[in-house]
Amino acid sequence: MEKLSIREASERFGLSRARLYQLLDKGAIVGHRSAMRGRSAKSWVDGNSLSVHIKNRLEKQRQGGRHKVGRPPTKADGMYVPITEACNVSGYSAVHIYRLLKQGSIASKKNATVLVYLPDLLKYKKK
Repeated sequence: MEKLSIREASERFGLSRARLYQLLDKGAIVGHRSAMRGRSAKSWVDGNSLSVHIKNRLEKQRQGGRHKVGRPPTKADGMYVPITEACNVSGYSAVHIYRLLKQGSIASKKNATVLVYLPDLLKYKKK
């Protein structure tokens, strides 16, 4: 076990101190977060645990990146339209359509822009 201060770990691995504290709070890495703040705080992280975490993240990104849990898979046929056309067809605002995409109510895919699966949007509007 290699104990590194938060500052040392931040400099060595290129992560912000805030991100390191988040990882400690989530339990993603081994270490200790001091209740005190400032220079007198004695927070530390395990360097080996942090390097394993970073390797796992890189491997996960290589295998297909990050996917939202609630997002439906993309459909096979070509009924995808840009957000502006989806707004015109449905009468919803772009903000509302983006919210539906994030919730997973409508399938989408990202090319140069975000494309919405039109049958899902129309099916949602009928509800």
